[in-house]
Amino acid sequence: MLKNTRLNGSIDQIELGFVEREATPEFLMKLSIQLHLSVLSLSNTV
Repeated sequence: MLKNTRLNGSIDQIELGFVEREATPEFLMKLSIQLHLSVLSLSNTV
């Protein structure tokens, strides 16, 4: 993923092909990844 990628895209754009099992529902997995990336993005602006 590019460092300057915009994070305002749809959750559906996150691919989870590397996840082997569905221990966590797919929507929650995508949401947690998006939130984590948002925090990283905000920390780069301060």
